[in-house]
Amino acid sequence: MPTHRIDPGKRSRARARDALLRRTRGSMVAVSAAAIALSGMLSVVAAQAFKGHRADAATPAAGSSARRHVNVPAPDRIPAIAGAPAPLQPPAQPPASAAPDPAPSVPAPQVSGGS
Repeated sequence: MPTHRIDPGKRSRARARDALLRRTRGSMVAVSAAAIALSGMLSVVAAQAFKGHRADAATPAAGSSARRHVNVPAPDRIPAIAGAPAPLQPPAQPPASAAPDPAPSVPAPQVSGGS
């Protein structure tokens, strides 16, 4: 069986390629970790910027049983549009159900002669 000798120039190129791959892998890990950290920091900033409602504001005080009275205005009356068709009315009778489709006839199964 013949032995293959590796050229010293090829060996150094392989080492350089492996070193470049290690550096690339390391930089990808660093970029991923930085993206995760930045995402976490932005979520903290957003949580501080938009506080929302206080938890104690949603529940009434223990001693107060007074109800709040809220006035809601009635809906505005909208005048009819000139020349518009009459509004839809329900039909005099509900729609009749359609006749069911007859079941397709199934041919009898074939039986072999057997033994």
